[in-house]
Amino acid sequence: LWLSSAVVLAVLFIAPSAHAVPLLSTFGGPAGYGTGSLGANDDSSSPAIVLTPAFPGGLNFFGGPYTQFWVNNNGNITFSGPRFDYTPTPFPVTMRPMIAPYWGDVDTRGGGFPTNNAVFWHLEPGRLVVTWHNVGYYDTHDDRKMDFQMILTNSLDCRTGDFDVEFRYNTCEWTTGDASGGSGGLGGTPAQAGFDAGNSVDFVQIPGSRTAAILNLCTTSNVGRSEERR
Repeated sequence: LWLSSAVVLAVLFIAPSAHAVPLLSTFGGPAGYGTGSLGANDDSSSPAIVLTPAFPGGLNFFGGPYTQFWVNNNGNITFSGPRFDYTPTPFPVTMRPMIAPYWGDVDTRGGGFPTNNAVFWHLEPGRLVVTWHNVGYYDTHDDRKMDFQMILTNSLDCRTGDFDVEFRYNTCEWTTGDASGGSGGLGGTPAQAGFDAGNSVDFVQIPGSRTAAILNLCTTSNVGRSEERR
């Protein structure tokens, strides 16, 4: 999916069958997903993380370049400050540039770190990886898990600051936390996936977002299909 207005190439790699796509895990740390991590929490975020070790000139994302970002427990990263929202608002959302592999009410207080209920990040030259590893949902539920990953990679054939977005989904079992109207991890207002420039114009919402069909991220694929937005 090519977004010419921000010069961002988004390639969403989605599992052709449940549990079929492994997350990348060669980045060190206690589980292989990186040394940066969030402690067990509900609705918390990282401090501002500097992007320049991975992207020296920052990232072009419908503006910028952005030189820092925040990892939010609730399945997204943001560029204008941390976000604690647990119920996803339909894209577009004004003044909130966000990349969201799975924006929902993640709750990692169910225990089992680092193999369960863990959020990690890793930066290296030309790449940022953020992983939500076997995370549960609010309120401290651990009976269903989500296991997913976001990878931003420098686009070497484009201008400085341009990047590819890759979403990987390994386990998809819940859509909704209790405070979003869910029961047993389902119903209510389900999670949303995609990205939003925060300018009320440029955004991508993956089909199935905010419906029960969001769980199809682990059983469907858009690999090999592309379109151009202008």
